[in-house]
Amino acid sequence: MKNIYKEFRLSSWAIDHKTVIYVIMTLFFFLGIRSYNVMPRESFPEINDTRVFVSAVFPGNAAEDVERLIVDPLEETLKGVQSLVDIKSTSEEDFAVIKLEFDEEIAVDLAKQRTKDLVDGVVSGADWPTFNNAKVEPSVFEMDFSELMPILSISMIGDYTIEQMKDFAGYLEAKIEQIPEVKSVDIRGIEAFEVEVAVDIYKMT
Repeated sequence: MKNIYKEFRLSSWAIDHKTVIYVIMTLFFFLGIRSYNVMPRESFPEINDTRVFVSAVFPGNAAEDVERLIVDPLEETLKGVQSLVDIKSTSEEDFAVIKLEFDEEIAVDLAKQRTKDLVDGVVSGADWPTFNNAKVEPSVFEMDFSELMPILSISMIGDYTIEQMKDFAGYLEAKIEQIPEVKSVDIRGIEAFEVEVAVDIYKMT
C-alpha cells in the first residue's frame, strides 16, 4: 500500500519561519493597543430612551376594577400605535401605569404624541369612568433617566465658615448656570438657614 503525504504549504512555511511569525504577531499586538488608545470614545454617551408612560389615578377602586375600567381599554387601543415594540401594565389600588416601549428609530416626542392622541380618543368615549362628576384624565409622559443623576460634581473643601462656603457655592452656581449646555445646578451638603420667629398669640389675635 502506497502512503500518500499531503502538505499545506502556508503552514509548512510558517513552521520553517517561526521568527517571522513572532514578529508579525508582536506587530499586530502593538497595533491593536495603539488603535484602542486612539479610538474616540464619549465619556457620557447619549442614551436614546424611547419609553412612554401612561398613568391614571382612580380613587376608591380596587386593583381589579382599575384594570378592568382603565387599563384594559387603554391597552387594547395602544397596541395599535405605530412603531410599538412592547407594552406592559401595572394595576394597583386607585392607580395604574402602562409602559410603552417604542422602536429606537422613532423620536420620543413623536411616540409621546401618538400615544396621547390614542389615549384622548379612549377617554372621550361614553364608557370611560368618571370621578367627582369628571372623567378620569390619564397622564402621558416620558421619563428621562439621564437627568436623574448629575454628570459632574464639584467638591469644596477649606477652612471657612458655613456662611462663607455657601457664598462661594452660590457664586460658582451662578457662573456654571451661565454655560448654555448646563440645564441646572444644585448645591448640596450645606444646611439651609432658618429663622424662627416667636410671637404672642394674644397680641396677634
